[in-house]
Amino acid sequence: MKNHDDEIIISYFLKAGVMISVSFIIVGVIILFAKNGGDGFTLSQMSNYNYALAHGIDSKSVSLSKIVSGLSAIDGLYFITVGLWVLIFTPITVVFIGWLSFFDDKNYLYVGMASIVLFNLFFAMLVIPRFIV
Repeated sequence: MKNHDDEIIISYFLKAGVMISVSFIIVGVIILFAKNGGDGFTLSQMSNYNYALAHGIDSKSVSLSKIVSGLSAIDGLYFITVGLWVLIFTPITVVFIGWLSFFDDKNYLYVGMASIVLFNLFFAMLVIPRFIV
């Protein structure tokens, strides 16, 4: 019975994560079109590949430290960024819930495997991008 409860919890997390993510992204797109751009750039500047490349308009230019100020300024680009981060962290949360469940069940083989998966996810998100030019 316990495994069935874990599956229900995981399904709720997945559904909630996707709904929250999509909501932020849709609101961000609406704001981008309503304000004709975001983060000091117009829509035409953001959609022009050469201009965006020359001025560093990409996902690397949106720093995590500016997200709170971007959300409070109702900047659509930051709403989209939060939506994407929620989408990224949804499966990570599911793996963590599984890790807790395996630990509670004293199934240490799967605790180890889930730990490796979590390490790989965080390593790929936090370490590897620093080496990509």
